Amino acid sequence: METASRGTSVKIAACLLVAVFAQTTLVGLAPNAIGQWLAYVDWLLIVVVYVCLGRDPVQALVTAVVAGVLYDAFSRAPADGVMTAVGVSGFAYVLAAYAADRIVSVIVADNLLVRFATVASASLINTLTKVAFYKLLKFKLPVLISGKGVAAAIVFGLVTNLIAAALIYFVLDRVFNKNSALKIRRSEARRGKVKF
Repeated sequence: METASRGTSVKIAACLLVAVFAQTTLVGLAPNAIGQWLAYVDWLLIVVVYVCLGRDPVQALVTAVVAGVLYDAFSRAPADGVMTAVGVSGFAYVLAAYAADRIVSVIVADNLLVRFATVASASLINTLTKVAFYKLLKFKLPVLISGKGVAAAIVFGLVTNLIAAALIYFVLDRVFNKNSALKIRRSEARRGKVKF
């Protein structure tokens, strides 16, 4: 059991590193039109929500904290001198992870609709938390630098996160052997070992 847990932790760490690269570097490398859409995708949030779907709240919250630290460590200061608040991303990821964990702990089924609802709620909470903190601190919100309003950031963030999650979760299910874990959980539930 401990080896499986270590293997899962290593896979999560690798996914977080790929996500932080995509979120901090890939946007700048992409062509202009694609880069504008990629700027709205929160790759780290998608990984955090995927870990939440595994129904391990401690692992989900630790992943959210690490995602926030990685984002703050690897994000570069914008060229136009807009300040970024250290710790806001981590706090937003933790709140989003908590909300996502509450959703998946109440709903037993693991299907596409539950995944979309979880990603949508986490995306909304993440964006609204960042907006609230940046407004409170009187900083410009980095995603809003392009001149778009808060509503546009929320809508575009929500849509792009849902599209990206649908594609990425298909790959992550293969990486984490989701189907075999789901079969084990169902067999334990039938034998009465897991209480829902």
